[in-house]
Amino acid sequence: MKAISLVGAQKLSLVDQDNLETLPFDGVEIEIVLSGICGTDLAVLAGREEGQIGIVRGHEAVGIVVNVGPGVTRLRKGMRVVVDPNEYCGNCEHCNSAKTHLCTGGSNAGLNIAGVNEHGTFAERFITQERFVHGLPDDMSWETAVLIEPVACILNNIDKASIKAGERVLLLGSGPMSLVAQILLRAMGVQTCATDLNTFRIEFGRSLGLDIVPPDELEPSRHDQEQFDVVIDTVGNQLETAANRVCRGGRIVLFGFNGNYKYSLPVKHFLVNAISIIAAGEYNQHFPQALRMAHRLPELGKLVTHRYPLEAYSAAFDSLLNDPSAPAIKSVFTPNPKYLSR
Repeated sequence: MKAISLVGAQKLSLVDQDNLETLPFDGVEIEIVLSGICGTDLAVLAGREEGQIGIVRGHEAVGIVVNVGPGVTRLRKGMRVVVDPNEYCGNCEHCNSAKTHLCTGGSNAGLNIAGVNEHGTFAERFITQERFVHGLPDDMSWETAVLIEPVACILNNIDKASIKAGERVLLLGSGPMSLVAQILLRAMGVQTCATDLNTFRIEFGRSLGLDIVPPDELEPSRHDQEQFDVVIDTVGNQLETAANRVCRGGRIVLFGFNGNYKYSLPVKHFLVNAISIIAAGEYNQHFPQALRMAHRLPELGKLVTHRYPLEAYSAAFDSLLNDPSAPAIKSVFTPNPKYLSR
């Protein structure tokens, strides 16, 4: 089986994984159709985040069920499905308290995440438990479905920040996750404005009816009403800008990953202005809601702009990492292209 594995610090390779794990009693074997490249994958290759050596990367995936264990009841061979990569144990203190995102029962005393600390979906086949697999509606495209996991991430942050209709939200950066967030928030009746330096992303977002501008065109604020109820840092190093743009009593949401970024917190400013910082962590049982939301928003599929076979992994990542002006939004791998016409 071909798969893309992290074989060294900031180094990927196409490997043959002949010893696919044994199918468990409640196991589901899936041939992967699409698997999305996430910002966390890029952060590992850029050195902004650590990655576990020897792990097959990839955690945003859809595919076709090709085998099921004897204990599987909901799924059957031939079903189109989406994978939830957050493989919580279901038995630890946090899981028993309905906080599966804080699971401490995994192999590394934390949450097992496919493509992060467990083998993931940049592969021809993938095995997981039935509870982490959800059937897809017949009328949902593969491209929309592969964004269900990002939708779950966004919904978690929306919930934690208590964002509601009528509020004004500024998103710093307009990469794939930010664009997903803008589409979701708009559907919820939230007013959004976003920034980006990439002219292709700006024009692409505007073609979807979104309000995106270069950072230097964001009008300087003079009064509270010209600021934002919520500012979401999707880049991972924009806390200073967020602090300047959020209104009194507002919320800043930390969303982008950058393990090298540090920010000296102006405590008095945050205290006097009652500004909250939200760190939502992993999503918690948001997958069913994310699936329903994505079904309502088929335009999400338009974000998938580039498709690559597993063999072209180097070209895919080189483009995303080394060309900040690249005309791309969401890139995906196509391990089993034979299914794309279905």
